[in-house]
Amino acid sequence: MRSIALILLFWPLTNANAQLLDSIALFTQEPPKPTFSLDSRGSFISNQNVRLLGVKVGLEHAGRVRYGIGYSFLGTPVEREEQVQEGGATRTVTTRMRLGYVTPFFAYTFYRRGPWEVSIPVQIGIGGGSVVYDDLEGRRQKLKSAFVFLYEPAMVVQYRFLEYFAVGGGLGYRLVFTNASLDERLNAPVYIIGVRIFFGDAYRDWQESVE
Repeated sequence: MRSIALILLFWPLTNANAQLLDSIALFTQEPPKPTFSLDSRGSFISNQNVRLLGVKVGLEHAGRVRYGIGYSFLGTPVEREEQVQEGGATRTVTTRMRLGYVTPFFAYTFYRRGPWEVSIPVQIGIGGGSVVYDDLEGRRQKLKSAFVFLYEPAMVVQYRFLEYFAVGGGLGYRLVFTNASLDERLNAPVYIIGVRIFFGDAYRDWQESVE
């Protein structure tokens, strides 16, 4: 698993040669089409299996180069028992972790045949994490907080169906930098399940049908 993670982490660097850049530049000369995707990524925080959910919008050129922006958040409760000082006494509370970040992304599809394609998507995440709990009056209190920066490369295989939809799956790795400790291990492998909707193709076909 560690060797796979290292390959995914450094693939964009080791393969950023002139030929690759020329191919990307050639594809980006094609007219862009809007894209929209729902994102579901499985991963781990400390020893717990979690789900990260998100949405992405962007542009696609020639079905090969895609870029845009999105938002992702932690969709699985990550809880633990901690002691806090409240009302002059120490009590044990159940804390919950919160995580959310904006995700600029870039993806290059290096293989296409029929309904199948294989791509290397890379996204970064800029946002924040916190650990919260409910006080004696039921109000949410923040116990810890941190700025979060992520780098997350992956490899994804996609299958297109019903003309305007595609499902995909892949593996990646999440590398996280923070300015404060949330007392959780955030660096971890990522497994991806996603749904894409080809709004650009649907809109183009609709325009042609009404002309």
